[in-house]
Amino acid sequence: MWRHPKVLVVDDDQNILSAFEDFLRKEHCSMIAASNAEEALKKIEQEDVDLLITDIRLKHQSGVTFFMHVKGMRPKLPVIVITGYPDLISEKDLKVYGAEYFFLKPLELGKLREA
Repeated sequence: MWRHPKVLVVDDDQNILSAFEDFLRKEHCSMIAASNAEEALKKIEQEDVDLLITDIRLKHQSGVTFFMHVKGMRPKLPVIVITGYPDLISEKDLKVYGAEYFFLKPLELGKLREA
């Protein structure tokens, strides 16, 4: 039986999570929200997630450390990294660490849709 793809979005900004929820619903995806890495890791263990979208700046843990941990658990899980701080890490480095895409905030929804 076919189901809507599940997307885990990790961001400590509630407005961003709400915007993603609206966008993903229109794209026929179901969204699981987490506001920090610890909460997100629990959700990954409990849910069958098809895509991870994470901010690079998270409370209590770097988004890079977080998604590298996730890649260790679920190496085939696609990861999209978003940030409003492009000077923190390069897109090249993120791809070496296993991210499929890197987008700057504010997000261009057309590019996200294509990804």
